[in-house]
Amino acid sequence: MKFLLLALASTLTTTAIAAENPSAAVIFKAVNDFVREETRQLPGRVVIRINQPDSRQIPRLCQQPQPFLPAGGRVWGKFSVGVRCQDEASWTLYVPVEIEVNAGVVHAARPISMGKPLDTQDIVIKEADLVRIPGGAITDADQVIGKVATSFLASGQPIRSHQLRAPYVISRGQKVRLTATGSGFAVSIEGEALTDAAEGDTVQVRNHTGRIIRGIARQDGIVEIKQ
Repeated sequence: MKFLLLALASTLTTTAIAAENPSAAVIFKAVNDFVREETRQLPGRVVIRINQPDSRQIPRLCQQPQPFLPAGGRVWGKFSVGVRCQDEASWTLYVPVEIEVNAGVVHAARPISMGKPLDTQDIVIKEADLVRIPGGAITDADQVIGKVATSFLASGQPIRSHQLRAPYVISRGQKVRLTATGSGFAVSIEGEALTDAAEGDTVQVRNHTGRIIRGIARQDGIVEIKQ
C-alpha cells in the first residue's frame, strides 16, 4: 500500500483519497489529525507518513472514527494508531504510521575531553532526525554552554544530556561555611566538604567536632542547612 508524506505545517488534502474511497479518506484524516495533535509539542519539524487504509480492511463506512494509541505504544518512529468506529458499524482497525522529527541538534564541533567546561567554540548545531539518533540528544545550546563533559566527546557526535553535568561549586576537601537560619536565629560554622557538589546538590560536610552534616551546596563555599 502506498505511503503518503505529510508535513505538519502543510494543509491536509484528502480529495484524491476521497475520490478513490470515502471510507479510507475519513480514517486517513482522523489518524492524521490525531498524530498532528500528539506531536504538537515536539521540537523542530515533524513529518508524518500514514499508510493509506485499504477499503478491504474496513467492514463498513464509519462517520465517527475514534483514533487511539494502543497500550504500550508511543508516538515515535514507527508505530500504529488504532481506530474504533463509534457509530452503528462497530469495528476496530490499526493504521501503520511513521514520523520524523527534524530539529537542530547540538553536536561536538571538536574533540572534548572529560571534565572540560563547554563554550560556544566546542559546539555546532546540525539538523538531525531525533528518531534516528541516540535518546537524550540536546536541541538547545543554552543547555550545553557552561556545563562540564562527564566523558570524552568525539568531534561530530550529538551531545546527550547524560554526558554533561553542572559545574561544581564545592569540591571534596574544600573548607565550607555551614549556615542555618530560622525564626530569630542564624548560625554559621566552618566545615570540610566530603563530596563534590553542583549548585543545589546535597553535600556532606564534617564539622569541627567530627559530626557529618548534610546541606545544600551554594555559591562561594556556602552549605545551607535546611531547618
